[in-house]
Amino acid sequence: MTGLTPEEQRFYADSPTTVLYDIFADTAIRLGGKLVALARAAETDTDRGRWRQRMYEIEDQKEAVDPDDRDALVSHIEQWNAELSHLRGERS
Repeated sequence: MTGLTPEEQRFYADSPTTVLYDIFADTAIRLGGKLVALARAAETDTDRGRWRQRMYEIEDQKEAVDPDDRDALVSHIEQWNAELSHLRGERS
């Protein structure tokens, strides 16, 4: 939990893992949606394939995480939110 504000750290530390899993799954869905949009807008088969491959990687990562592993859930939430922000062109 490195890039989190104190409030976020407290939230993630105090929330049940079921809540964290819901946030984790929602984050994966939002990132997947952005990747779908990028794949549809891609002008080349190479770019389209790259975005689709990343979609599959996200799904594989989601399936591999233990729903009771708080640290893994939070780590993926952080990573995926950062990736989504980057893809949207937002500054951190």
